Parts: sequence; C-alpha cells; structure tokens
Amino acid sequence: MNTPSTATRSRPFHLLRAGWAASVPLVCLATLAVLLAPHVRGIGFFPALRFAVVAPVCLLVCVAAAFLYPVLVGRTSRPRLTLAAVLVGFAVLVLVGMAVRGPEGLVLAAAPALLGGAVAASWLVARFVDRPRWSRVGSAALLLLGVLEAVGVVRAVSSERASPVRELADAGSRFITLPSGARIHYVEQGQGETLLFLHGNPAWSYQWRELIRGLRGSYRCIALDYPGFGLSEAPAGFGFTPREQSLVVEEFAEQLQLRDVTLVMQDWGGPIGLGFAGRRPELVKRVVLGSTWAWPTSTGEPRGIFSVIAGGPVGEFLQLNFNGFASFGLQNGVVHAMPTDVLETYLQPFVPLERRGIAAFYPGQITAATAYFQEVEAGLPRLADKEALLFWAHLDQGFPRGDTERFEKAFPRHRTVGLPNANHFFFEDTAEQVVAEVRAFMPAAHP
Repeated sequence: MNTPSTATRSRPFHLLRAGWAASVPLVCLATLAVLLAPHVRGIGFFPALRFAVVAPVCLLVCVAAAFLYPVLVGRTSRPRLTLAAVLVGFAVLVLVGMAVRGPEGLVLAAAPALLGGAVAASWLVARFVDRPRWSRVGSAALLLLGVLEAVGVVRAVSSERASPVRELADAGSRFITLPSGARIHYVEQGQGETLLFLHGNPAWSYQWRELIRGLRGSYRCIALDYPGFGLSEAPAGFGFTPREQSLVVEEFAEQLQLRDVTLVMQDWGGPIGLGFAGRRPELVKRVVLGSTWAWPTSTGEPRGIFSVIAGGPVGEFLQLNFNGFASFGLQNGVVHAMPTDVLETYLQPFVPLERRGIAAFYPGQITAATAYFQEVEAGLPRLADKEALLFWAHLDQGFPRGDTERFEKAFPRHRTVGLPNANHFFFEDTAEQVVAEVRAFMPAAHP
C-alpha cells in the first residue's frame, strides 16, 4: 500500500498519464469530426484544423482537464458535468475567436470537433483520472496508438517544410494573366509547330521537362500549369473543377493565339484537353494521349473505386496532413526509382498547406464530374478526323487496354504504341522512346 507521501508524490504523474491517455482517443474523434464535417473534399479543408494542430491541442486540453478535475471533485457535487461545462465554454470562446479572426466557413468546419471534443474530453478525462488500475492490454493499446499519433505529428510537421518551387530546368518560365483573372504559369521553348502539353494530378508542367528537352529543337513546346497547380494562381471564386480548368486552357490558347495545335495529354490532361478540343476543333490538328480517359466512370470499376477511396476522407487526411497522396502517387506511378531531387521538385507545389487540397480534390472528381465527362465524350466525334498517337503503358492499372481501345475507335487515324515497361507517368520511364515516337508522328521540322 502507498504511504500518504508516496501517493502525494505520484499524484501528478497519475494525472499526466490520465490526461495523455484521454487525449489518445480524443485525437481520433476530433480528426474524424473534422473530416466528416460537410465541406468540399480537399479544397474546402482548413489548414488550421490539420492533424499537426489537432493532436497537440487535444493533448494540452486533456492534461489541463486532468489537473482541473480533482479540484472540481473537492468543490462540487457534480464534477464531471462541471468539467464538461468548462470545456464547452472554452470551445465556444475559441469558436468566437475563429468567427472574428478566421476565414469564412472555419467556424462551421471546426464546431463539430470543438464542441463534440469538449464533451468527449470531459468524459474521457474523468474516466481515466478515476481509474486506479489500468489493464495491460488497454495500456498497451493506448501506448501503441499514442506512439502512432506522435509519429504522425512529427511526419506531418516535417512535410510542411516548404522551399521555393524550382522551375523547369533549362526552360524559360513565363506568366500570363487571363481576362478571367487566372494568373497562369507556363513554359515555352522552341519554334515550329506547336505542342501544347497538359499535365495530370498530382503534377504540374514539370512532368513534361524531358519531352520538352527532346522536342524543343524542332517544335514550339508549351506546357502550362492549371490554376491551383504548379505556379499558377486561380481567380477569386474559382471552383477548380475540370470543366473550369478546360475553359482556362481554351482561354489560354486564345490569348497566345495558338492554332493548329498538337495536344499532348496524360491523366487529367485528357479530359481537360479533349473538352477544349471538342469545343474548338478548328484549333487542334493532332492529339497525343496516354494513361488518360474521356468518359464517365462508375464507382464499381477500378478507377471508380480509386476515386471513392482517394477522393474520400482517407485520401484527404493523407494528402492534407502528410502530402501523402501526391508522394505515393508519384513514387508508385513510375517503374524506376525516381531521383530524390526530381521527386522533391514534383512535390514542391503541393507542400504549402493552402495548395495541398487540389491533389485531394481531383480523385473525387473522377466520379463526381459525370456531367462534364458526358460532354467530353459527346465531343469526341468532332475530333474523329484528327491524327492520334496513343501510348498504352502496360503497367498502369488505372488505365487498362480497354481505355486505349476506346480511343482507337474514337480516332480512326491513330497509331498505338505499347509500353510494356512503363507505368502511369510513362514519360518518366520511357522518355527517349516517347520523344522518338512523337517526332515520327509529327511532320518533319523545317531547318
């Protein structure tokens, strides 16, 4: 049995342990509340509610509540209810501060986590403080989850270390402000027939660097970043939907007076570029397509299942807190090991917290933007007379042979090139071959 002096000395340790233990499940509950609060997945997420903030706040609140609770036990007959009232009152004060100083919508996004977390914290703290003994299994589970949360905070904080975004190596970056207000970053090199490169997600114009290096000596190569991607900025009220991005591409082409364009498209570049081409077929001369699509996707097929998972709460949590989707997608979309400096440059535009959500938003649009995909598919017959170069990356599970076959039917004047050792970012695995195929596809450049 503990002596009074021993019990007194161990009391602070017990309260610290109880507060920490209460914070472990509270972090999970608060994180779920943030993710499940109604918002536009990805771009409607507030950085102030990220895991690197929520977890430490939960720990501090629970430890403070653990020390406050014994005081309330000695002064009120209903200490748990009083503790709940104190924590809810604190949460209300925080919400008032958010309403006064925070951005619009933050209060609604934070309210479930703050108010629900306050009630849950009061119950958890009282339960752990009043518990004299803890089971070994329960203690081990709490310790394991607590360690995972601590590692998560460290990883989340480390992912926020931003550095200046490097531009395309050896390429001249330019900016243009469109009449719509979008400030577009693009790279332009070379002279001759125009190749307009349209990137996917998670990516930006940097993905085309090797193809531009190989083709700029013979053709005019232009690669832009869509608003919200790379170095481009969106105008006020921009919704970042694929239809809006396609309209930006059209506006960009008009401002640069591009004509007889050969579109080079991958991933989201396909539906964005083909939407533009279907509306303005007179501006497009040829198309180059790979690892992309141009029709609605059901939630039952592999690409649709990916959309539900990566575009849902799990995908948003990993991307917004750890830049995880962008990192995972890039590293698993190539066959060879991507050099560290190349991967870092790919990821740099997604490091700032306010720009991460775009990578989490687009997976959900695969199934959410059905109406737009119907428009794109309906416009394909207007492009049936265009020459097409189709790349089929055999290792890309998201865009199997069936997608290539649909493009072959849509473009009777096509040439298909199989790439058995390439994945989603096929130009990273087979840059020299792709450059050679594009050169063979394009008319000979005049000296």
